[in-house]
Amino acid sequence: MIVDKCGQSAMHPSWKHSNRIYSILRFNYIVFPCTLLLTFFGLRSLVSYTGYYAEATDGGWTRSATIHASITALFFFLQIPPYANTLGLCLPMQPFKYSKGPKTRRLGTLRVCLVTKGTNIQAAINSARCWDVLSHRNHPSVTFHVLVDNDNGDEFRQHLPSYIQVDQVPKHVPSKRAMYKARALEHFRQKYKLSKEDWVLHLDEESEIDEHVMVQSLNFIERGTAQFGNGTIYYTSVNHWTNTFLSAAEVVRLAEDYGRFHFPFKIFGRPLLGWIHGSWMLINGEVENTIKWDTDNVCEDYWFGYHAAKHGFKFEWVHALFREQPPVSMMDFWRQRRRWYTGIWSLNRMTVRLALIAAGLGGVGIFIFPFIGVFGIRVTVPHWYWYWMLFNDATAIHALVVAGVLQDLSVANISIISICYHAITSLVLSPFAHILQTMALFTALAVPSKGYCVIDKS
Repeated sequence: MIVDKCGQSAMHPSWKHSNRIYSILRFNYIVFPCTLLLTFFGLRSLVSYTGYYAEATDGGWTRSATIHASITALFFFLQIPPYANTLGLCLPMQPFKYSKGPKTRRLGTLRVCLVTKGTNIQAAINSARCWDVLSHRNHPSVTFHVLVDNDNGDEFRQHLPSYIQVDQVPKHVPSKRAMYKARALEHFRQKYKLSKEDWVLHLDEESEIDEHVMVQSLNFIERGTAQFGNGTIYYTSVNHWTNTFLSAAEVVRLAEDYGRFHFPFKIFGRPLLGWIHGSWMLINGEVENTIKWDTDNVCEDYWFGYHAAKHGFKFEWVHALFREQPPVSMMDFWRQRRRWYTGIWSLNRMTVRLALIAAGLGGVGIFIFPFIGVFGIRVTVPHWYWYWMLFNDATAIHALVVAGVLQDLSVANISIISICYHAITSLVLSPFAHILQTMALFTALAVPSKGYCVIDKS
């Protein structure tokens, strides 16, 4: 049975707490370098009491320092680029960048498109009903769509208001090889005959948006210069910290959004080898028509981002928040990651495959020496190298803590004690999340994921 949950939750969502986040991001280039320094000095004070897995010596370079440097260098440079999470976090984010200034581009139509396989009906309807309170619901150039890749489109029509167009994907979509979610998106592109003045804001079935997302999307379109926008996703719509491990794992993803995803967008105007995510994509019609969605890749967003960047289209990060939810079970977490890695690996480009392995190993490598330090093994290094090791650890801690705290600050009625507990828990569990993701990567390389796994959305 489908329950209409819009009511008060739609009229009074916790989105007003997102303003806290934008206030911080507005001055992130001041705030986060300062918090990084506090993290470094705080960690230095802590290890003076607890001990550290490295000991400083006045005797110059040592054999153990050589071993540490050799192993660390491998994992350090596998983080493409090194310190990407820190650099991305500290570069100016400018969440209101396009709020003012002249309109330089004409908007034809902005189509807000939520795509669903039709199996998580309640989640999709809850997300779509968030649109009811948007002031841009009646904007003459904005239309709202639920794209159903199943034969139950009528069930959605029964529960959604008339302003939402339910588009049901037909059994046959003219294409050479489009499958899975890409097939649905290719049908949508063909049906609406997108032009250079048209745009599509792509949402997953659990993606929730607010007024700020719409305002910044329109500003991006009319006042910006990029043809492709990607944005930040918070995993707080439902089940926020219901499952401790899975919520901690999503803090790692948020840290990467602000870090290694945002960094190349900011510096190079393009993603690193296609690293984007398939929700919170704002794509110009010219890009869609050039690249198309004619692919059988199970990670269609990566495939699309890779080819769009290769064609020279300009990308930019939009600092407005989507809300989604973490996987509801370990099995869903495992299947989701395996699908991603299978799709990325199947792109069959050497640079892409090396970067994928690097991402898997690099995340695990930074925890090797702290882990062996638990067993009393100490690395003896020069003083300057000791400080670099400490700084390296501080950057990893800082990225996770900032991501976790920002995510919690966007939630209503959460205590300071809970925020601190979540930050500490994320630090403790993140190595295990990295290990599990690395295991998912290498099992996907050995036995690729079959089909397109749609995880449960409660």
